Amino acid sequence: MKIFRATDTPLDDQTIADWLRAMRGHPFVPESGFDVTSVFRTGVGETENLYFAGVNVENPDHRVSTHGEEACIAAMVTSLGNQAEIREGWIMGAPRSLSEGTENEMGDVQLTCCGKCRQQLANFANESVPIHSISLNGAKTTTTMGAFLPDQFTFQQFNMKLGGAGPATPRKAPTARQIEEKLVRSGRTLSQDEVFDWLRSLESADFATWTSDAVVIRLGNGAYVAGVKIEEAAFVDINAMQSATAIATGEFGKQEISEVWSFTTGRDKQQFDGDAFHPPSLSSVQTLLQFAAHREIPIHLLNAEGKRRDIKLADAATYAPTFAQLNATARSQELFTAAGE
Repeated sequence: MKIFRATDTPLDDQTIADWLRAMRGHPFVPESGFDVTSVFRTGVGETENLYFAGVNVENPDHRVSTHGEEACIAAMVTSLGNQAEIREGWIMGAPRSLSEGTENEMGDVQLTCCGKCRQQLANFANESVPIHSISLNGAKTTTTMGAFLPDQFTFQQFNMKLGGAGPATPRKAPTARQIEEKLVRSGRTLSQDEVFDWLRSLESADFATWTSDAVVIRLGNGAYVAGVKIEEAAFVDINAMQSATAIATGEFGKQEISEVWSFTTGRDKQQFDGDAFHPPSLSSVQTLLQFAAHREIPIHLLNAEGKRRDIKLADAATYAPTFAQLNATARSQELFTAAGE
């Protein structure tokens, strides 16, 4: 797998730098032509040395572009859940046209994280976590999250009604094989029951709303890729479709999406009716449009009972949710009737 490695001991800087360079060419950067590749060493509880790589994925709506660091977070949370922690990070960025050893000054740039990514990182990394900037030509500087983002604003300060800092009891980390199967599955066609079981096994970082969104996308190469929503205290969230497309792009490069399964549920059993269907947000639709094989691809909405309702991508904006529709008393039939069905 290109975007995940599990090791007994930490990887050295040279191995990380080679991995970052190997991921170049995978980012989807039609506008900037600037490849960003990232690797995070992560863990759950006492488990260390779970490494995730990520690449940047641009979108015509810049707000739903996914940065390389966010792609690492997407893979980490999709596979490990909301107790995942970042222990160390490495970032590399340079124009795609350049390669190691270039005399162009851009080959020596030690890329730093933008403000948006620093806020995202603070959700999963304490102030002592080291972040390394490595140039295409191999120069390195190191800082810490505390220096990156002093006085971090996170869910530990943002005590929302349904929020908090996640479950208190540490869980056991999944095996490497389980992590890979949470992210990508290939080699055969999956049944709806298999996709539904996969979706139900995923956990969003849902600290603000306690509402978990997960998607599975099917790619033109036959592979299936999952992604989850990642909420953030400043509301610079990553939607589930961003997660899935970023993971897919990191693993395979640009691929067309031919089919989508979407599942939304709540931690509070009273929060959603069991028969309710929850369509994707407009930001998810915008993300999907960039990679959809065509405008008629099916989006299968699954509810908590495992029942399915299908809409087409071309019609998805019609069903985009509002706060009124997401109210705990809303019924699925009312939602779709309001949308004109």
